[in-house]
Amino acid sequence: MSGRGFVLGAAAAAAGLLLVPGVAAAVARAGRPVVRAAMKTGATAFDEFRKAGAEAYEHFEDMAAEVRAEMGGAADEAGTAEDTAQADTAPGPERA
Repeated sequence: MSGRGFVLGAAAAAAGLLLVPGVAAAVARAGRPVVRAAMKTGATAFDEFRKAGAEAYEHFEDMAAEVRAEMGGAADEAGTAEDTAQADTAPGPERA
């Protein structure tokens, strides 16, 4: 029997069982705590993943700010070195 046939047979059996009077109500009563527990677990997991994502994002922002600061410092140092090199090689009034 193929997997598709099994799923169709199981769905037909479940539908037939739920049509029997009283079975649907019993399944609903028994399933309600399970559904509530699953929803509660899902909400808790969502909150934890949201917190973890926010912390990861904050750490990434911190690292990006550090890299920008280092790049800005390196650019300032490079600019200062260029200015010094140009001042040493450029003829000024005292070197003319």
